Amino acid sequence: MGHDETERFPGSQPISFERKHLEKERQGSLFSKHYYAAEKTDGVRYMMFIAGARGAYMVDRNFEFRKLPRMHFPKRGAELYATEEPLQEVDQTLLDGELVIDEPLDKSTGEPTGKTVMRYLVYDACAVLGQTVTKQPLPIRLLAVRRDVLAPRYHAKHEGYTFPGEPFSMDLKDFYELRSLPHIFGQVTPGGEDGNHLYAYKDPLRDLLHGNDGIIFTPVEEAYEPGTCRSLLKWKPADMNSIDFQLRTEWRTEAGCEEMQPRFKLLIASQGCLLNDSYDWITFSPEQHEKFAADSQADRRIIECVWDPNWQCLTYPDDDPTWDNPTPRMGGWKCERIREDKNLPNDKRVVESVQQSARDGVSHNELMSRLFNRPPTAQPSTPAS
Repeated sequence: MGHDETERFPGSQPISFERKHLEKERQGSLFSKHYYAAEKTDGVRYMMFIAGARGAYMVDRNFEFRKLPRMHFPKRGAELYATEEPLQEVDQTLLDGELVIDEPLDKSTGEPTGKTVMRYLVYDACAVLGQTVTKQPLPIRLLAVRRDVLAPRYHAKHEGYTFPGEPFSMDLKDFYELRSLPHIFGQVTPGGEDGNHLYAYKDPLRDLLHGNDGIIFTPVEEAYEPGTCRSLLKWKPADMNSIDFQLRTEWRTEAGCEEMQPRFKLLIASQGCLLNDSYDWITFSPEQHEKFAADSQADRRIIECVWDPNWQCLTYPDDDPTWDNPTPRMGGWKCERIREDKNLPNDKRVVESVQQSARDGVSHNELMSRLFNRPPTAQPSTPAS
């Protein structure tokens, strides 16, 4: 894949959307090249390596491999039998995507059923059937996935092959031309039924609901780029521009307490290494403070945080051996969740990019206005992929 750091997750990483990406004359803006848009699913990032008879493996952000229970990838044109395995299976294939928890919708009412299912959404590929496709345009990469990986599975199921024991289903993610961006936004609603998401996306083609945290803009004609890809853009609502920090616990004395008490700092990384100097303090809610204070692994936790200008944060002098002289500050980081899929916080460059994106604060209305000169009405669209 041309990635020279063999021990690091090789997946392509987007950068945060900034106001400069809406400047018509600027290189690297949405106007400078052909882009597809897709909803940014709130799932867990995995690459999938399919190795034929040797099985299939999920590769997480920590570059850890997990062998899956039996998955079924019949090769295109392979003969299928009702009680036997396919004679030939897909081999030497590396996909990129995310594992999503979907909530099926009732087909008659459109309301959530309260059930959940797992699905792996494929949104790119690096190799298919031993052929490297990273240099191909995105539509060719997606076509290879659809034709050689997913279509044979769909055909086999249509022929009655059940694929027993699979831990999740698989689909190709839907990509749209930019003109269909209003349709994507039209499927996004505040909050999910489970209360675990600020926004939810209703998949109109499959009657499924899942968490959403923005829009991904993918360049159509460019190659797949491992690591940070500066033409792969992620737009998030202002209240969802997040940074992944590592916690650091400090213990000091506090008036009225017999035992040492904890407070928490936030750390970031640089070039794959954790920086020792703290980035900022974080003031948790009482419930979160109690949880992390009792957590023996707190200093290894990666937490996803958003900046809240109305959140009161307490900071402390580094040379004070007590917690008795805090300085209140309006504006602070709020913890959204623990990132179990990561073992390193965001890099300094990512932090700077997210901060710039947050300062720019490109809203949904501004995005629509700058792209279309007016906020257009959402209309049903057919995926470009």
